[in-house]
Amino acid sequence: MTHEQAAVLVESASDLLALGNRLEIIAQAMADAGEPQAHHQPLADATGQIGAAMRGIFNALEIAHADGGGPFRES
Repeated sequence: MTHEQAAVLVESASDLLALGNRLEIIAQAMADAGEPQAHHQPLADATGQIGAAMRGIFNALEIAHADGGGPFRES
């Protein structure tokens, strides 16, 4: 994995974290406002999927590090 590829993955993980946080805030606000669970459950489900995507990104970075001595080899 090149340095650029690793940087894109790290940036993507950061973007996903921010999105997950926003979705969680909205879902919680909807729950607090008394919205039926069916209205905010898809947002909660999406945060779980975002978490899975982030784990995939971190696993890819870890594997690249283990296989090539680090994710920052030259292309």
